[in-house]
Amino acid sequence: MLSDGISAPPHPGRVRRRARLSARKLRFVTFYLLLEAKFCRFLPLTLSSRRDAFQEAVTMASISSLGAGSGLFTNDLVNQLVSAERAPAELRLNQRQAEAEAEISAYGKISSALEALKEPLDALSDIDSMRAFVGSSSNESVATASVDVSSASRGSYSLDVQQLAQAQSLASASFADRDTTAVGTGTLSLNVGGTVTDITVDGSNNTLDGLAAAINDSNAGVSASVIDTGSGFKLVLSADESGTANAVQVSVTDSDGDNTNASGLSQFAFDGVTSNMQETVVAKDAIFNINGIEVTQPGNTIEGVIDGVTFNLLSVGTSVVKVDQDPDAVTERVQAFIDKFNELQDVVSSVAGFDSGSGVGGVLSGDSAVRSIQNTLRGMLTSIPAGLENSPIRTLGDIGITTDPSTGKLEFDESLFKDQLQGYPDSLTTLFAETDSGDGIAAKMAVSLDGFLKSDGLLDNRTDGLNKTLENISDQRIRLDDRIASYEERLIRQFSAADSLIAQIQSTGNYVSQQLAAIAPQSSSE
Repeated sequence: MLSDGISAPPHPGRVRRRARLSARKLRFVTFYLLLEAKFCRFLPLTLSSRRDAFQEAVTMASISSLGAGSGLFTNDLVNQLVSAERAPAELRLNQRQAEAEAEISAYGKISSALEALKEPLDALSDIDSMRAFVGSSSNESVATASVDVSSASRGSYSLDVQQLAQAQSLASASFADRDTTAVGTGTLSLNVGGTVTDITVDGSNNTLDGLAAAINDSNAGVSASVIDTGSGFKLVLSADESGTANAVQVSVTDSDGDNTNASGLSQFAFDGVTSNMQETVVAKDAIFNINGIEVTQPGNTIEGVIDGVTFNLLSVGTSVVKVDQDPDAVTERVQAFIDKFNELQDVVSSVAGFDSGSGVGGVLSGDSAVRSIQNTLRGMLTSIPAGLENSPIRTLGDIGITTDPSTGKLEFDESLFKDQLQGYPDSLTTLFAETDSGDGIAAKMAVSLDGFLKSDGLLDNRTDGLNKTLENISDQRIRLDDRIASYEERLIRQFSAADSLIAQIQSTGNYVSQQLAAIAPQSSSE
């Protein structure tokens, strides 16, 4: 300060130093402000995933180099963000797919159970389903019996077999060989049951073997064979059918002009006048008495004498053949229906039931299709078929078939059923089968099952709908994959840009630090 209070002017060297320092500070502040402005432009862009303003900052770094500049935006971070983005949608699709597949499987189980039930229902729908007869013989060495349930009736038949039927057999004279010696030429005529078959014999087949082959090829109702007797060879003819009506006559037109002598082709003549062949077995009819009535038949298998009963005659003698109803066979048919119905209830319970204790239901719990099937079948179980309104047998309960209300399964009183079958066979037929009066319970159920199981039926439509759901889920998965791929791509672009910019900022910061460090010593020295 001067004595009069006026300050002294600053020293010129100090003024120059202050100016240089101020200029340096100004340049640093200006650079900092520019850097800050650039960084502030970056922040809003990183907060928006739907802009592409970073393109200028992207350094074309690959995903393998993420985080190299900052150590923040790494591959791990990208993978975690991608997984977090995918997880909710994928979980939802997985759950829906699992539900649809479980429902398809459940409908398949119900369909299989219905198909299994249809088989015994079809059997019971037949008008002969309640008819079952069995034949028995008191002497099975004499005769047995088989029964056709569609036409048989109960009965007892006394058989007295006096003669069994047999097929005729003829044998020729003996020949030295079977395939060399000529047996003659001409025409051999076989008459079996009034049907005549002509066989031409010439140089191509005029041996025993040739003649036998020609006869067998003619389908004349005669079988021919050559037998080696040990002392020669004989042609043997056997009628295909037993009985006198099927006896064989052989007439000859011999090329040597003599049709009756024992040389040439005529040595095989056997026509009731000329007998150059030996009748080794005589044709016979079966002769037997049935309940005192004599019957003659060409064979030993006797059909048509008694409706629905076939007698098999085995030897001469007597036997009593009985045809009785077979309640066990009918009971087995009904039991098969009950078993399959109960198996259906088990399947329905497993896929559509509800456990009140746990509060958990099956995959089809409350399903309207399952409920419709159950209601239809249960309604038929309690129905009264047409024609039985005034009958002592009107419902399944009347024959021992009842429903357990706790399970929906059927219970079967076999003893009661057999008693009712014995007393009211026709009513039981009407109860189950398709008759002139209308459809019985089994017939109606079979028709309903056809409706449920047909290609455009209730179950098929449900399954088709679920398959379309699976196709839709598959399409959604493709769209999800595309969206996630796009999202991952966007993250990589944004992270690469951010990583590159941070690297630049760090590099600039290092430069600024170096400049400040360079300035500081000069300032101190001044």
